[in-house]
Amino acid sequence: MPSIPLSQLLSHMRLFDGLEAEELAVVEKLVFVNRVKAGETACREGDHSDFVCFVASGRLDIVKHHAEQGEVVIAQLKPGDSLGEMALVDQQPRSATVRAVENSALVVLTRKGFEQLRRRRPRAAAVIMENIALVLCSHLRQTSSRLARFMLPLG
Repeated sequence: MPSIPLSQLLSHMRLFDGLEAEELAVVEKLVFVNRVKAGETACREGDHSDFVCFVASGRLDIVKHHAEQGEVVIAQLKPGDSLGEMALVDQQPRSATVRAVENSALVVLTRKGFEQLRRRRPRAAAVIMENIALVLCSHLRQTSSRLARFMLPLG
């Protein structure tokens, strides 16, 4: 992981855009770093989900299981990207598997940590949720564009 302070690292991540320095300091106390070696799985499709991760270093693949093609890489993550945003919203099982392509460091915020933030700094939690909504909208737009290439016109 880069040798910069965690709060500075968080300040460069999309989900924390708009947070003030003191809010980032609170978030810094609620997260932890998880290291994943190249080839290891960070989480599996279908697993219980109660955390969001932010890529501090390394590269990871987002993989979906396809009945006919086996595993299909649907996205790649790099430093600054996040994964598992839906976990803070819907508490459903993981929608995909995440596997490290190279040694990676993930900053993890659990649902419990987010709830503590919501109680201590409601504005910060609201900003993060708004940023999550923006990320999910972006992902949905990308998915819709990809899907449209494979669909037949209606009617």
